[in-house]
Amino acid sequence: MPVSALLKAEDSRLEPRIRVLKELPVDNSGEFVVYWMTATRRYRYNAALERAVELAISIKKPLLVVEGVSIRHRWTSERVVTFMVQGLVENIETFRGIQVSYLPWVENHKDSGDGLLKRISNRAAAMVIDDYPTYLPLWVMNRAKETTSVRLEAVDSTGVIPMKMSEKEFSTAHSFRRFVQKNLLEAFQSAPKENPLEGVETDLRVDADKLSEIQKNTSFDSTPLEWMWRVAQGGSIGRAALAPLNIDHEVRSIRTKIGGYSEARRRLDSFLRNKLGRYDVGRNDTDDGAASGLSPWIHFGHISSYEILYSILEKESWTPGDLDEASTGRGSRAGWWGLSAGAEAFVDQLITWRELGYNFAFHRDDHHSIESIPEWATVTLSDHSDDRGGIYTFEQIEAAETEDEVWNAAQRQLKEEGLIHNYLRMLWGKRILEWAPSPADAADWMIKLNDRWALDGRDPNSYTGIFWVMGRHDRPWGPKRPVFGSVRYMSSANTKRKLKLDGYLEQWSAGTSSWSGNK
Repeated sequence: MPVSALLKAEDSRLEPRIRVLKELPVDNSGEFVVYWMTATRRYRYNAALERAVELAISIKKPLLVVEGVSIRHRWTSERVVTFMVQGLVENIETFRGIQVSYLPWVENHKDSGDGLLKRISNRAAAMVIDDYPTYLPLWVMNRAKETTSVRLEAVDSTGVIPMKMSEKEFSTAHSFRRFVQKNLLEAFQSAPKENPLEGVETDLRVDADKLSEIQKNTSFDSTPLEWMWRVAQGGSIGRAALAPLNIDHEVRSIRTKIGGYSEARRRLDSFLRNKLGRYDVGRNDTDDGAASGLSPWIHFGHISSYEILYSILEKESWTPGDLDEASTGRGSRAGWWGLSAGAEAFVDQLITWRELGYNFAFHRDDHHSIESIPEWATVTLSDHSDDRGGIYTFEQIEAAETEDEVWNAAQRQLKEEGLIHNYLRMLWGKRILEWAPSPADAADWMIKLNDRWALDGRDPNSYTGIFWVMGRHDRPWGPKRPVFGSVRYMSSANTKRKLKLDGYLEQWSAGTSSWSGNK
């Protein structure tokens, strides 16, 4: 097949989202372009898939999309694997009618995928991978850079603002919000298309016989569709299918949370109809809260921030002319977008607070370490290190065996539902900081609990929340208190006065939680 000139990254509309990790010429002997899907696990609004299509067309090669579910990471569990496989099963159907080749794969033991990335890339002309700044997708990306011998590009579909658009990390939400306001319209120019194959008439699928030969010669161990379907059912059927895997079987799947784009879209539509209008005043309600609950689907890449944002803007009949030009760059939390109060508050959470974590993780290798907190927080926590007594062990904390009924309820919710109510998540972290033997222990405990039990754990936004508890992206507060010093203080007593918790405490009290989502 003749090869034409490569569409260089700098010539692509997506350039702000592309990082060339290996600046190598295209291997003309390669049989296909491969997109190794690790974090953006969707078809719609997928910049990495769109860039892979660009490359395939420019060099006249077919496109092979590989989506794998790995179990070779510390916090792999029934909860995580089930949610990912549910999304994968839906993707099988989505890609079935699309003119690219798609190979789904689930690792069945912790070394079954060893070397697979290298073996497949060795037959490729070029490779595209998701750009993601933490945990397993980051490890895979770095591994690809080390082991592959073809051109390698990482493409960012994590949020509205491309991560590489900023040259530094931001220490506060206010400063990052100012940056967003100044650069939003430019960011829109590199937004991924809803349909990555829009206007493409070329059939980019690998020939069926060739694909079978590639699978055979790369030792690609295809995962039986019937087994994936059983895992996707969750409950007892899913548990039985997952039983042979070397994963955490105590952290069970959640029947009420189904992975994949369709469920994410259903929840988004419900949120737009019933909750968006009161999000600004009702997001912290515990009985009938106005939170979207979309975080797990965003985390696993089942739905794009762009799709969520565009849906809100369409509902609000918004145009760029609605932006408040006079206050652009001032970092105003409300009023700048020209949206209703509820929509404005939610968009600020979706972009400012969520992407602040991605910005920080992109620029800081220590984003998941206590070393990332500001100097004033380090000093004040150290100054008050003698105030703490190590009240509870980690085992007591994980089992929700404290004398604080509010905290225990939040921990039980985390273990059963894979999340904690928005406001109570902050209290959850503050109390662990108060109870742990040291700030370093507190950080370690929060990460262990969150990454193990939270469906949306192992995420830059998760680490932002954990280290906000210890002063990151915050300021000193007074008066100084034992243990906390100048770090912002929260108490369960104040929280009970602030929120109506009777229903919440009854639902998550000891002995009333049925683990119904896990049966």
